[in-house]
Amino acid sequence: MSTSRTGLSRRRLAAGLAALPLILLTACGGSSDLTPASAGGSQAGATVETAFGSVQVPAAPKRVVALGDTALDSALALGVVPVGTLSSRGGTGVSAYLADRVPGITLVGTVREINLEAVVGAKPDLVLAASSTTQEQYDALKAIAPTVVPKPQAFGNWESETRTIATALGRQAEGDKLLADIEQRAKDVAAKRTGAGTAAVVRWMPTGPLIMSSSLMAGRLVELTGDTLPAAADFTDKPHTDPLSLENLGQLDADFIYVATLNADGEKALAAARAQPAFARLEAARNDRVAAVDGSVWSSGAGPIAAGKVLDDIERLRAAA
Repeated sequence: MSTSRTGLSRRRLAAGLAALPLILLTACGGSSDLTPASAGGSQAGATVETAFGSVQVPAAPKRVVALGDTALDSALALGVVPVGTLSSRGGTGVSAYLADRVPGITLVGTVREINLEAVVGAKPDLVLAASSTTQEQYDALKAIAPTVVPKPQAFGNWESETRTIATALGRQAEGDKLLADIEQRAKDVAAKRTGAGTAAVVRWMPTGPLIMSSSLMAGRLVELTGDTLPAAADFTDKPHTDPLSLENLGQLDADFIYVATLNADGEKALAAARAQPAFARLEAARNDRVAAVDGSVWSSGAGPIAAGKVLDDIERLRAAA
């Protein structure tokens, strides 16, 4: 994010904080009945340990706002349909793989900027926020409803966020089972294969392919199902490499290549790459083992539903190899 955009977001957040008392009083047509304790009318429930200390959550939240795809994915996987969420990264709505599960859900901002007035308007009794939530954002959100921010974990450890969300929703046992089932399913896929192989996960952009980190959800599932990722994917300080030039495509060479594309431009770039001699020389390209997969799941998504979809793709495209 540029310095100017960061400054603008901070100014908007500061303005939202300053206006929050008035918003709380007027969001419901001028009435003053919307307060942090009374928004959903739920009884007090468990205490959840979060990035900002202990938070008491409602025993059975009725109106949950899930800020981000992992929070939304996890809540839906646990049987809770939130009333509000953020638009997906780079999109204008919910991620495509979740959209049909929440038709008409209220958007309360973007990944870059939360609309506090929209959050108030959703009348939440619980807010599920991302582990990247700042202190300023948390202070604003907790004035609206109890807010759970998962503690930061090791890079790519989305499971911890799902566990925190499950605890906040009073569904800890269900969350543990979901995650255990995902791991077991991946191991079952590996057991059915005739042998180990290699695979690369890349996101194809108009500027070139980005090798995704082996620590992210998709890469870890690929390895659990029996493939080894390229050495170039072995890093934990960022989601992906810089774009590779066609001359450096050898860094992603493998038996199989999963290509995550996010939009039509990415598809066009992949089509153009297929016509390049450097791409055609890749082992996966020579053997027609390059497959396009949903980038909103493979490169941007994280959560039990996204994990299930990645495993669906692996079984369909790779399990027999």
